[in-house]
Amino acid sequence: MFHRTGFRDLRFTFSCCIALGALVSGAARASEASVHALPSIVRSPADGASALPSSSDRAIAGLAMPDAFASSGSVWSSQKVVIDDGAQGDFFGWAVGISGHTAIVGAYGVTVGNYQQQGLAYIFTESDGVWTLAATLVANDGYAFDTFGSAVAISNGVAAVGAYQAQGGRGYVYVFTGSGTNWTRKAKLSTGTTAEECLGWSVGVSDQTVLAGAPFAEIDGIQVGAVYAYAPIDGVWSETQQILASDAALGDFFGNAIATDGPNIVIGADGAQIGNNSTQGAAYVFKNSGGTWTQEAKLVADDGVAFDNFGRSVAISGSTILVGAPYVVIDGNTYEGAAYVFDGSGADWMQSQKLTAADGTVNTYFGWSVAVAGDNALVGATSYYDPDTGAVYAFARSQGQWTQTQELVSGDGPDPEFFGWSLGLSDTSALIGEPLAKVGDNYDQGVSYFYSAPADVIFASGFE
Repeated sequence: MFHRTGFRDLRFTFSCCIALGALVSGAARASEASVHALPSIVRSPADGASALPSSSDRAIAGLAMPDAFASSGSVWSSQKVVIDDGAQGDFFGWAVGISGHTAIVGAYGVTVGNYQQQGLAYIFTESDGVWTLAATLVANDGYAFDTFGSAVAISNGVAAVGAYQAQGGRGYVYVFTGSGTNWTRKAKLSTGTTAEECLGWSVGVSDQTVLAGAPFAEIDGIQVGAVYAYAPIDGVWSETQQILASDAALGDFFGNAIATDGPNIVIGADGAQIGNNSTQGAAYVFKNSGGTWTQEAKLVADDGVAFDNFGRSVAISGSTILVGAPYVVIDGNTYEGAAYVFDGSGADWMQSQKLTAADGTVNTYFGWSVAVAGDNALVGATSYYDPDTGAVYAFARSQGQWTQTQELVSGDGPDPEFFGWSLGLSDTSALIGEPLAKVGDNYDQGVSYFYSAPADVIFASGFE
């Protein structure tokens, strides 16, 4: 398993080192994908080691019908998505996003033409419970090692794709609009500076505003991090605001994660020092009013300590915020991780619960990714199973209390997979990225998983 080097996290190490070394070759990806029956295991906390494996593939018109899994009364219908012409080192599933019946999956390692790791992003749409590839997004002016697709977001017909290593680390964010199979590039966003800010490390879409994280941005010569807001003005996408933490400090890494819900956003700063605790981490709540983003609250863990990296992942749904802290020590277990729930609105937010894995252990990294929609939440633990195959935990809220209802693993094999590296959750569907999955003989090609269920049970009470 990888461990922290310096103050920065696994994702930076992985992106800038392993990713640059995992060179791949071949032509640009065609718009083809397959949906396979998911060889997954679904567990509830009471299941222990028991599990129900999937049935064999049932191919119809090139697609495999979703398999159903039953566990403690829950029924999940599941699809595993693989790009047909994928290659080693594509990292398909590194970043994911979902909005209603449309989803986006980033694959920053894809070779486009002769440009290694230029990257692609894929749009999927759902009809009658089946997700299919609808479009492939590409930066026509991209270059090698841009990492286009390392961050993605989608909402109401607007898709944002980050390419944070473009231009030597200055970074770009690309904006596309559309629906179904028709998507058009509308803008290529930058900060206009030559500084290596890594714009596009994280992205979010709020109404018709695109938010782009630049965690290495410097303010008055101090590297604190920033988030940039862009919106269409007279038809031209333009920067409208540089969003900063009110107490910005060196090494905060403000902007490492972004979550949006209407006019409200949450921004992670997992390098923030709290008191004397280095890299304890924080998250900031902002609200848009009249086109201006204003900080309303700063969130920290009640029991936080140094090197928790609280804010590594963030999610928001209505009056609920979920913040991941994957390096938290639990009962002496280093890097077991936790996720914190906050309830409130405006300037008033209160920590209501600390979530942990029912079977957590050393190096679980629970909280590496988080997602929340209404009374349901997902928490990724990228390194639960040796060696680093990963798991995702489902939680449901009843009478104000969150309870773990299920645990999912991909069952793809013994190699490092990082199932749960990225998460997306809507009112009706879940999307899980597994960017290191081996496909055939291709290591790190990556796969993604869609989960849904019949309308009478879907997400109504903890997926039951």
